[in-house]
Amino acid sequence: MAFTLSTGSTISVAKTYGAAISVSAATNSTAAGFTATTTLTTSSAHSLSVGDYVEVMSGWGRLNNRIARCATGTTGSTVVLENIDTYDTSKYPAGSGGGSIRKIAAWTALSQIKSLSPGGGDQQYADATSLEDVTERKIPTKKSANTLDIELFDDPTLNWYADVAVASDSNKPYALLVAAANGSKTVANTYWSLADTPQMAKDEVMTTKISLSYVSKPTRYTS
Repeated sequence: MAFTLSTGSTISVAKTYGAAISVSAATNSTAAGFTATTTLTTSSAHSLSVGDYVEVMSGWGRLNNRIARCATGTTGSTVVLENIDTYDTSKYPAGSGGGSIRKIAAWTALSQIKSLSPGGGDQQYADATSLEDVTERKIPTKKSANTLDIELFDDPTLNWYADVAVASDSNKPYALLVAAANGSKTVANTYWSLADTPQMAKDEVMTTKISLSYVSKPTRYTS
């Protein structure tokens, strides 16, 4: 059993992206689980390296808009996505995963974070109870959208403020990177919304709020 403290964690927003790289084919994972990898073939040679994070646009709906990290074997016109499980061909039909990727070229770390309030991710159910049932039946359907509210001490002169404002004003997904103190990382594609005015209360430090809404499943890495 292990415990991870949130103290010392950092949160970053994608600052800049590379040009989109066309993906001509996506190969299903050969195994399922946390260690699974998915291989993409790009239409031409790329300059991606192991450890780079990319935004994936794919014909596979469950992979589309996800953020993933390049694993060993990424070279030439091959990109290996770490911890991306596409083993189930009923969910990831063979031959239909092509699309594009683009590198997250730079990140900006947030500072002066006061508190975090995650929400969503709750399992939704369809009622399948028949007349003769004496116990209610529910079939899992989908999960509610994940959200994250970040309260920060207000200072519009900080480096991250302008980058978050760009993400907020764009009304497009920008990547999120959460790096825990133990080295583990979580990445996701999210909509960012920065409050227009700071929050004020008598005899308290002014704060601002960033609200995030996830557009796809987050990806976790142990290091």
